[in-house]
Amino acid sequence: MESLPVFARSLGRPALALERWLPRWLPGMGLLLLALAAVFAAGSWWHNRMLLHATATVTENVAAFAPGGGVVYRPRLRFRTPSGENAQVVLPQGRDEPEFDAGTNVPVAWPSGEPQRAVIATVWRVYRFAIWLAIVGTVLFDLGWILRLRSPHGSGR
Repeated sequence: MESLPVFARSLGRPALALERWLPRWLPGMGLLLLALAAVFAAGSWWHNRMLLHATATVTENVAAFAPGGGVVYRPRLRFRTPSGENAQVVLPQGRDEPEFDAGTNVPVAWPSGEPQRAVIATVWRVYRFAIWLAIVGTVLFDLGWILRLRSPHGSGR
């Protein structure tokens, strides 16, 4: 962390203000991002709990032409709805490499009465944005406290 004072001296007065204010503002920005992550996670949970859920089997990865050229693989899922109906769905979005192997069991969710709109509902897919906000918020919070503890300006001295 000795690089921050060296960096500050090389830039002059604006960097001294940066050295003084970064330790004060980064923990607050980190907490703000953590609070936003909690709000987005709660919103994702609220939306996800209103959907019907089942465990589907990936029967195959269907190859399709990508709009920009190349090939994308879209998983074909087979599952049974709570009413006992068998459903088979090819997901509309795909990837350039198959994400799941054929025969893999995955959680799916869909709106009531519309099993053709099923999506794979892994924890990462449901809470992706909240997870990224939490990671960035934690890094900013920790970095701010490290700078605050190492800086003579940030620790209130």
